[in-house]
Amino acid sequence: MAFRFFEESAHVAAYLQYRVTPHELINKIIDFMGPKLQNKFNLAVDVGCGNGKGTVLLAPYFNQVVGTDVSPAQLGLARANSIRQNVSYRQSPAEQLPFESSQVDLVTATTAAHWFDRPRFLKEAERVLKPNGCLALLGNMMDRALEYGDATSAVNNICQEFHAALLPFNHPCLGSCPSKIYFDMFEACPFPDKQKVTINQFIGLVETFTSYQNLRSEDAAKAKRLSDDIRNKLLAAMQVSSPDTELTMVIKYFYMLARKP
Repeated sequence: MAFRFFEESAHVAAYLQYRVTPHELINKIIDFMGPKLQNKFNLAVDVGCGNGKGTVLLAPYFNQVVGTDVSPAQLGLARANSIRQNVSYRQSPAEQLPFESSQVDLVTATTAAHWFDRPRFLKEAERVLKPNGCLALLGNMMDRALEYGDATSAVNNICQEFHAALLPFNHPCLGSCPSKIYFDMFEACPFPDKQKVTINQFIGLVETFTSYQNLRSEDAAKAKRLSDDIRNKLLAAMQVSSPDTELTMVIKYFYMLARKP
């Protein structure tokens, strides 16, 4: 079955602010699709597009890009922040895509496919893809790592403490290792990426996870205490006073690429 999250206004706004999609993975997809043509590919569909931050990255390579999502709030933000003339958005579930059979060159889903009814989604993706069309599923490991000079070991231990505290609040469909869902569908290729973030940005990112949202729904005060405790521990370990101090966050991305015969 499919699951619906990321629809409350505060969660949607945080998702837009903190979630990221690496440009390098888009390049991997385009390379997989074949040598660059003189003309662009025609149609790409980004399923579970959320706020559209990943959708717009496809715009330079396609005549038309359509992002689909079940959440009106997410689509509202996507449309409000859209600056590409060839990008549009439609509300639809992943298992019922509003496209004709054999119409689409590329179907993508970025950190979203684990929420779908996967057998139905894969069948639907096969239906809408053209012969030789491509399916690209992108994701990242939930547990981040942190780096900060000589304090790297200490801040990374605090990072893992944050993730461990939220593990009991993972949605049952994710289990203890959400990436295994993708491994069960396709073989995975790890793709690490490093980004500079502030302490507050790291805390904000983790607060967008469904496990944190579940904790907040159960006990908002406990969730806030956890965030404040992790923030204070990071400040102490880094020996700084400002939560806007930057450190390096390491995210392990993975991608699965497949081509319809």
